[in-house]
Amino acid sequence: MLPPPLSGTSEVRNQFLEPLRGVHHQATTLRNCPAESDWDWLTKGVDRVLSNVRSGRDFLQSFQVFWSREIQVGPYFETLASARRLGMVAECSGLLRRRVDALRQSPLATFESLAAFDLYAGDGHYLEHATHDPMQGATCWPTGHFFALNLKSQSLFPLVLADLAGRKKEHDARALKRQSVARLRQGAGKGRKVMWVWDKAGVDLPFWQERKASGIYFLSLRKAGLCLEVEQERVIDLAQPINQGVTADRVVKDRRGLRVREITFHNPCDGQGYVYLTSEMTLEPGLLALLYKTRWEIEKVFDETKTKLQEKKSWATTATAKEMQSHFVAIVHNLLLLLQDLHQQQGVENIAELQRRQKRLAQQATELEKTGQSLPLVYKILQRFTQAAFKLIRWLRAHWHQPTSLPQALLQLRSLYAKL
Repeated sequence: MLPPPLSGTSEVRNQFLEPLRGVHHQATTLRNCPAESDWDWLTKGVDRVLSNVRSGRDFLQSFQVFWSREIQVGPYFETLASARRLGMVAECSGLLRRRVDALRQSPLATFESLAAFDLYAGDGHYLEHATHDPMQGATCWPTGHFFALNLKSQSLFPLVLADLAGRKKEHDARALKRQSVARLRQGAGKGRKVMWVWDKAGVDLPFWQERKASGIYFLSLRKAGLCLEVEQERVIDLAQPINQGVTADRVVKDRRGLRVREITFHNPCDGQGYVYLTSEMTLEPGLLALLYKTRWEIEKVFDETKTKLQEKKSWATTATAKEMQSHFVAIVHNLLLLLQDLHQQQGVENIAELQRRQKRLAQQATELEKTGQSLPLVYKILQRFTQAAFKLIRWLRAHWHQPTSLPQALLQLRSLYAKL
């Protein structure tokens, strides 16, 4: 049986949590806990991510006003350290992002050659240390997380907690090497290809050459100082609009004889040239340039979590608590995606921002026309919002505990989108 919506609570809150309620019902790790149900713990974690609070005690004091049972500080932090609860939260987080992957339409679907690929952007993300984290010499080290973003659906999930034993930060390549083939393939079926788009910190040619045998590919920027010899110049099909801006497509090799593909792309907007490396040899070079440009979306998601959701600091000291926090952050991001899709179906869209985006594109195109150039398809084809608008998050917070009817709340949001 699905957990019922909380009686007397906001219709906005219940609508936002509905997708999580559905996947919670499917979880196999649920247990009956008389002190606090798994559903209550899930929703409490979502509440904390959405709450604009400074600390755990700040959150509990604010939350107590709307909670029917007394909340104690000790049991809350003990539950954050519970491996069993972490397993439950992680399973629900995974089920939710699979739901997002299944439901969301991707602009990348217009490229038939990408149908056989699962596409992920990955990056490291560091938070301020927890208040009671142990000192490392004269200071405390930040908490490191590695996240991944599905570039087709924009769903977010934690990849791994950084290993900080004896080090302030874990290098991206080291974290990637700790991942099994199964972890990097993320459940991809036999015959499917998986591509990881990472910044230069993820470049390790021997590692990716080995993973290529398992259908795992990489795409990144070329590191400065990397010594590569041109082995073959590949023909660029300029009849394909997606290849506009591509100036070179080569097969190169390093001193060990490891072969990768090197693509050079010229951006007419800023006059800069970008050089990409990839182990993938079949996709159009301009399409690979587009995929790397799309990698920026994970950076925008980090901006959403830190700037808009104010998730800047670790909740507690244990690795279990830190990992649980990363799953709650991913859950809220993925719920925001589904909420925005639902609002779009109901005709509630961020009109003002759409107009601002179209205006910026038109200005870029006009400036380029003055010099006889045009805006490449890479910069025009993928026009989608990556992060939730501040207007939406403020609206959620305003109605989170208010008994406003859903039609009335949506009317207010439509007005905000049109004017601000």
